[in-house]
Amino acid sequence: MTTQSSTAFLNLFIDITKTITSSLEPDEVFGLITRKIPELTGVDAATIRLLDASGKNLILRAAHGLSEEYLNRGTIDTEEPIFKALKGEPIVIENAPEDDRINFPEATRKEGIQSILVAPIPIRGEINGILRLLTKKPRSFTPDEIDFVTALADQCGIAIENARIFKNQQIQLNYFKAIHEIGKTINATYELDKILDLIVTRLPKVMNLKAATIRLIEEHKGTLTLKAAHGLSREYLARGPLDEELSTYYVRQGDPVVIPDATRDVHTIYHKEAESEGIHGILAVPIFLREEIIGILRLLSAEVRYFTEADINFAMGVAEQGGIAIQRAIDSNRLQA
Repeated sequence: MTTQSSTAFLNLFIDITKTITSSLEPDEVFGLITRKIPELTGVDAATIRLLDASGKNLILRAAHGLSEEYLNRGTIDTEEPIFKALKGEPIVIENAPEDDRINFPEATRKEGIQSILVAPIPIRGEINGILRLLTKKPRSFTPDEIDFVTALADQCGIAIENARIFKNQQIQLNYFKAIHEIGKTINATYELDKILDLIVTRLPKVMNLKAATIRLIEEHKGTLTLKAAHGLSREYLARGPLDEELSTYYVRQGDPVVIPDATRDVHTIYHKEAESEGIHGILAVPIFLREEIIGILRLLSAEVRYFTEADINFAMGVAEQGGIAIQRAIDSNRLQA
């Protein structure tokens, strides 16, 4: 590499890294990366795909310079270059329409894509995604260009992780405020219905969910009875008891249960009903009173969701406060009877 080209690469590197580290919103970071890199490296398009929480599927997070039709052509997870990139190896595809490693050659040809450079994105020491640069003219990337883009992908990983940390901190701060406000509200009343309704209506708003339910354990029968629900149809709520579900068994042992996709998870039994209702992710947590479990709080999302540790801790905190308030309301009602 000549001194002049080295200086040019260094200036580009500084320019791009300054830009992509200037924002702490993940989606904004992704958009900046895919817009800025093509502009400064002379390619026509760029995409970022990151592994989902399962670590198995690549999800498109940002794209620039490509049509919706091309972006929706289908999964590229099984392409050989993707496998290699996810193992940490940058890959160059010089003639993409004719390369048998490409899953959708016709779509690639129609889009006018000729050459592709795939670079791994490491986050916290592990490959968690790929950066793809695409050109509409044949291009042979030099070793220096490949090293440069690989270094940029490393910086992308740092920027993405910084944005994630910031977002998680904001979420935890919001959860802290919400649990304080919810606790104050439910402890201000002795009316059981109001306490339950407040919990199931407030949590979906705070956690960006579709719905929530509370079931309490009948004192003499030991079975779960629905006491409050929000965001669900009567048909779904009437689908049948949950006492035999594997998820219920574990929650009644005191453990929170995360179900990323209720339409197929072994912990659930009403798969068709969940699909019809548009339910995928479920977080189920026990409602405790002292050391006794008196019910179950279930939080439901419209999309496949891998609930985080912050989500679980927040839900457990609300359930704990709810358990105390529920028992206070029950005791109050007994005294008035």
